[in-house]
Amino acid sequence: MTDAKTYWCLIVFRCVHCGRNEAFAEVSFPNEPREDQIRPQTYQAICRYCGWQGEARGLSAVEMRCGVERRTGIRNKSRDPFLPDA
Repeated sequence: MTDAKTYWCLIVFRCVHCGRNEAFAEVSFPNEPREDQIRPQTYQAICRYCGWQGEARGLSAVEMRCGVERRTGIRNKSRDPFLPDA
C-alpha cells in the first residue's frame, strides 16, 4: 500500500537588501524535485532577518532542502487527546 506524497523544497537565497542568507521560498512538487527543475524558476522570497520580500531566481539559490510530506488519513481523524488509545 502506498501513501499519497507531496514533495516540498525550501530554497535559500542571499537577501538583496541585507546580504544575509536568510531569504527563503518554499514550493511543493507532485514528484521528487531535481535541481534542474528548481534552478530555472522564479520564486517569491521573504527574508527572515530584514523582512525584504521580492522575486528571486532559482539560479541564485545558495541552498536547497527537499523532503516529503506523506498524506495519510490518520492526521485527519479527530480524537480526544486526553483519552488513552484503545
